[in-house]
Amino acid sequence: MNNYEFCARWVQDQHPPGDARVLDYGCGAGQIVDELRRRDVTAFGCDVFYDGGDYSGQVDAARFASGVIRRIEDGRIPFDDASFDFVINNQVMEHVEDLDAVLREIARVLKPGGVVLSLFPDRGVWREGHCGIPLLHRFAKGSRLRVHYAVLMRLLGFGYFTGTKTRRQWSEDFCVWLDQWTHYRSLDEIRASYARHLGSLRHREEDWLARRLEGRPLPLALVPRAVQRLIVRKLGGLVFEARRAPSSG
Repeated sequence: MNNYEFCARWVQDQHPPGDARVLDYGCGAGQIVDELRRRDVTAFGCDVFYDGGDYSGQVDAARFASGVIRRIEDGRIPFDDASFDFVINNQVMEHVEDLDAVLREIARVLKPGGVVLSLFPDRGVWREGHCGIPLLHRFAKGSRLRVHYAVLMRLLGFGYFTGTKTRRQWSEDFCVWLDQWTHYRSLDEIRASYARHLGSLRHREEDWLARRLEGRPLPLALVPRAVQRLIVRKLGGLVFEARRAPSSG
């Protein structure tokens, strides 16, 4: 099971999912939207389609024309207040420069009592997931030492999406991309931002792991839940929910 299927199953596990409206924030090419709509869930997507990862060319033109997928402009999600029961973001928040501004917008379009599902790496992850090199994101932005480290890791066999570039050129170019398009935060910073705009986090890393290993004869039940969470966080990233407070009225 991949992340798209996990997110779709997560929505279907909610109660009641039948008439729910779902937004995929940072939808990319719209895979989660398509997966949900195949399951008869009313799903929409939006994205800034930024230069560091513009998948708009892979979106079916009909999705844009019908408004199922929309472009974010000036930081505003192009939907009305309290439009959605659930908001999903998959591998998005590590690319967001102003996390508070994004979460404020998500809270605006989320109905009272609605839930956000977030999957993304924090600074504590062991592997930089966009390139496959361990700990590359831990170096300070602009670090020349990081470039040399990347070259060394490439020599040792690490790294992917390398194309035909030399190890040196790939390392130089990727570190520029990393500086420009990623913003890795500590778990404490993430928790504080979500608490300001939505609520406390409910971690679901062990559920993600169970779904990924579904059907495989592995004794996962023998591994403590805290250990399962740690494994997922360090090797993949965070998986958690946050619920907007119900309306007091």
